[in-house]
Amino acid sequence: MTPARVGLVGLGGYGAVHLQHLLEFHQGGEIRLTAAVAFPPEHAAPAVARLRAEGCEVLLGFEVLLAELPRLRLDLVVVPTPIHLHARMAIALVRAGVDVLVEKPLAATREDAAAIRAAAAEAGRTIAVGFQYLHAPEVRALKQRLLAGAIGPLRRLVVHAAWPRSHAYYTRNAWAGRLRLGEDWVLDSPVSNAMSHFLMVMLFLAGRTERDMAVPARLAAELYRAQAIESFDTAVVRLETAEALRLDFYGTHSSREIGRPSLRIVGENGEAEWVQDSHARLTGAAGTWEHCAAPESDTRERMLRDVLAHRRGEPAFICRPEMAAVHVASVAEL
Repeated sequence: MTPARVGLVGLGGYGAVHLQHLLEFHQGGEIRLTAAVAFPPEHAAPAVARLRAEGCEVLLGFEVLLAELPRLRLDLVVVPTPIHLHARMAIALVRAGVDVLVEKPLAATREDAAAIRAAAAEAGRTIAVGFQYLHAPEVRALKQRLLAGAIGPLRRLVVHAAWPRSHAYYTRNAWAGRLRLGEDWVLDSPVSNAMSHFLMVMLFLAGRTERDMAVPARLAAELYRAQAIESFDTAVVRLETAEALRLDFYGTHSSREIGRPSLRIVGENGEAEWVQDSHARLTGAAGTWEHCAAPESDTRERMLRDVLAHRRGEPAFICRPEMAAVHVASVAEL
């Protein structure tokens, strides 16, 4: 089978992480990394040189990429750009006939999330969202056991996470810690950005089918900031579904020490836990089950392979926009 022709928008920030995986897949013959957008190229000179050495065309802007799509014949474009650019770029790409893997979150607002979903449906293209921990083997295996009733009906899920971030984290670009940038909504915060994975895993594991998300009906929150930012760096969020399932999130970027993100799940007949990059464990009537986690890099590779398999028509899991839209709607209520 001919390898998919893949493009990448942005080489800085988290784009550099995607670039590393794409280059490995390219060198292994799994994809053909055909084009990458660098803005501006002088800020990513080593990456640009490496890409050109691999035969990848480097373009100087997103509009240039759009104009060159008929010639480039891309199958998939990876979009690890700032939050406020996700909607316009994803929509433009699917309308141009290209499948998309967009970084989390799907968008800043419900309206943008809905517009992305509508554009993908109208164009008949696929958009996958980069919540890589939904692809983690231990997360998928834990959900299967929860759905099978290993700890009975779920009663409560709780996330705790402490990821210290210095002032440099909020000054590394123009949008970090911002609510708006010009006319665009950003709504950057722990729950929408760095820690969104853990809120998303909680919503996913609480879902009532294999690909379902728990949909909050009620929300209450306490939001704090220690940094001089527009948004917040610490959040205590209580979500509740229509079925009275309670989901609590405690997360901060302003702690003294790192607290590895963890999720505790309480059922009527037992308990389970997931600890990021460590393990999933469940204790119920049938005893204790445990699944060690793969490294984070392996989980990102699994996500990319799942996206590539899905676009080949294979029955692979992806995080669809309708799943990620539940996260967007939850954050928008804060």
